[in-house]
Amino acid sequence: MLNGTTPPRLFAIISLSMIIVMVIVTGLTQALFFRQSIIDRESVMVMDMANALALEHLVSVSNMENYAGIEATDRFEQGFGPLMQLSGTQQIRVFNRNFTIVWANDPALVGTKRTSHMNDLTRAMQGEVRAVFDSEQNSLDVSAQRPATPESIEIYAPIYQAKTGTASPEVMGVLSLSRSPLELNNTIRKGRYLLWMVIGIGGALLFAALYKLFVLVYSRQKIAELQFTKLTTEHNQIVQLEKLSAMGEIVSEIAHQINNPLVGVINLSQVAERDPEISAKTRRLLTAIQKSGIECSDFVQRLLRLNQAARSEPQSVHLNDLVRDTITFFHQTIGKNHTVTFTESDDNVTITVDPVLIRHALFNFIHNAILAAPDKPVAIAFVSEKHEGVSGYLLSVTDMGGGFSEEVAKRLFKPFFTTRLGGTGLGLAVAQLIAMKHGGVARAENLSGRGARFSIWLPSVVNS
Repeated sequence: MLNGTTPPRLFAIISLSMIIVMVIVTGLTQALFFRQSIIDRESVMVMDMANALALEHLVSVSNMENYAGIEATDRFEQGFGPLMQLSGTQQIRVFNRNFTIVWANDPALVGTKRTSHMNDLTRAMQGEVRAVFDSEQNSLDVSAQRPATPESIEIYAPIYQAKTGTASPEVMGVLSLSRSPLELNNTIRKGRYLLWMVIGIGGALLFAALYKLFVLVYSRQKIAELQFTKLTTEHNQIVQLEKLSAMGEIVSEIAHQINNPLVGVINLSQVAERDPEISAKTRRLLTAIQKSGIECSDFVQRLLRLNQAARSEPQSVHLNDLVRDTITFFHQTIGKNHTVTFTESDDNVTITVDPVLIRHALFNFIHNAILAAPDKPVAIAFVSEKHEGVSGYLLSVTDMGGGFSEEVAKRLFKPFFTTRLGGTGLGLAVAQLIAMKHGGVARAENLSGRGARFSIWLPSVVNS
């Protein structure tokens, strides 16, 4: 397929090319066929006229043999001379059985055996009508711009002697008549143009019908492909949602079972640390135990959030207010030294979502953006955007970090996958679960060395 060419356009190019070639070839082929048919018909007419004139003026075998006599010359002149009145006639020659010219409109040819088509003359002597189209260019073009060429139609018509009894007539000579093809070519040319026009109109109608049918089939195929892709995407989203939900429940149960004894370990270490009789070495060990316990407890709490993301309580919220609240909460928990800009929408868009879950997903995006480029600003924006024909809103967070590789892009939203030391790999997975829970999608775009953009698209009407 040509680059940038759609299937309907490619079909149109190929179909039109084939139709044009078909029209041209058909016109030229038919022109040659009709020309030969007309020449053959005229050849028979010339033979009939020549024999009728020869019979009327009593041209005989003896005249053919004694062609130099005055009587023979008069008979030839009276018998075949009128043929010069035929339209386009250039030359007339009469050959006897010895292939000698016995009469011609040019007296200088009498007595010679001058002919360019001895084979056709021989076959005419055997009773066959022959017609030859002579042209240096073998062309049907007779326009005024084309230089003159010695074109001619040469007809070799057998002349029969008068019947005697029941015997079959014998050929006593051959009449050679040369005519200009100008009139014939003009007729053929007009017929060719007419044929081209008729075939062209028929081809155009055929092309229009086939193109319309092709576009109809192609459009239905594209619709079917889009519907299949949509169903496949929805099926994958449902499967992913079920996987994440099931994993969240399992992880949550495990986390609960670990969390209780873990809290006991932390509390007991804190009590033991207060004992004044313990050594400094033991106190250091207890401090290390507390630190490790607190880190494990924090990880367990993060695991519990995965299960919390599977539950939602939708309510009507303003997106501008939701984003501003998330930024404020981020500054209060992470720090105010990081610049986070928000391009608010002129329209105070209201959408029905779980604000806690959406804030959590947005918070994860902001946190990841800060970690990607700590000293550079993070930009937040949301715009109206359609996804697969459904109206909705795209909430995006853009950083100015180094972006990510194609290999990383394939695994970004997989649970427990992380490129950051100490990361849990759950932030983007939870964000994706939250998006899918609201009938939306989570996206990651690499900005080719200018950073990355993480976004969540939510439909205008959320079916929770």
